[in-house]
Amino acid sequence: MKSAIYPNLVVGGAPKCGTSSLFFWLAAHPEVASSREKETFFWAPEVNRFNAKCNAIEHGPQAYPSLFAHTGHAKVRFEATAAYIYYATAWEGLASLPEKPLVLFLLREPAARTQSQFLFETHRTGRVNGSFADYLNEPQILNHGHYMRYLAEWEAALGRENMVVWQFERVMRDPRSAMKQLAVRLGIDPGFYDRYDFAVRNETVAIKSKKLHRLGLRLQSMIPLAVQDLLLPLYLKLNGAGRPKADADLKAQTTALKPLFAASNAELAARYPNDIDLGLWN
Repeated sequence: MKSAIYPNLVVGGAPKCGTSSLFFWLAAHPEVASSREKETFFWAPEVNRFNAKCNAIEHGPQAYPSLFAHTGHAKVRFEATAAYIYYATAWEGLASLPEKPLVLFLLREPAARTQSQFLFETHRTGRVNGSFADYLNEPQILNHGHYMRYLAEWEAALGRENMVVWQFERVMRDPRSAMKQLAVRLGIDPGFYDRYDFAVRNETVAIKSKKLHRLGLRLQSMIPLAVQDLLLPLYLKLNGAGRPKADADLKAQTTALKPLFAASNAELAARYPNDIDLGLWN
C-alpha cells in the first residue's frame, strides 16, 4: 500500500507579509515541490472557495496528503496558506500529523501590514468598500497584528523547534541571504539561489475587471507554477490598474496605530531576539 505523502514545510502566514513571493521562491527550487494551489486553506475553520474540493471539515484530516500526492520524492513538500497563523484548527491539525512539519512565519510591522491588507481588500478583492476607520472597527483586524498571541499557541502545539520566524523587512532587504539560510535548514542546495531573480509577487494592484480576476483564480490551479510566473506580468498589464497609493490621511491613521502594537511587539522581540529587530519597525 502506498504511504501517504505529507508536507514537511508549511508557510503559515501572515497575510500581506510576502508569503506569495516566498512561495514562488521556494517552488522554483528543483528539490522542492509545492501544492498546486499556493493557499490550500485545508485547515481553515470554514469551507470557502479556496478549499471547497478538499478541506478538513468535510473530508477529514486524512484527505490532507491528497494535496501532495504529485510531489513524489521531493526533499521538501510544502504549501503556503497565509491565514493559518490565526487558525486554531491549523495549529491543532498540523500538530496531529504523523510528523510535525516545519512551519515558517513571515511577519511585517503590524500597522503597515494592516494598511496593506486594507488596500488589498479594497482594490484587489473588492471585499472592503468602506473607510479605513470602518475597517478597523472589525475586532479581528487589530487582533491580527498582535502576532505573539498566535505564535504562543503554535509553540504550545508544535514546539519551538518546528517553527521559523522571519521579519518581512529583513527578508525583503536581503532575500538571497534569507533563502540560502533556509535552504541549509531544509537540507537542499543553497547554491540554487546564487543567481536567482527574487521578483516580488502578489503586490497590491488594483484590478480593472473583477470578473476576469475571478476567472483567473479558478483557472490558476490548472496552470503550472512556472507558466503562472511567466503569465503574471502579462495578466497585470491586461487587467491591472496600477498600485493604489495611501493618501496623507491613510498614512496618518496608519502611523497612529503603531503605539497599539508596541507592547506585543516588545514581547515578540523578547521571545525571538535573533529574528525580530524592532529597529526595523520604528
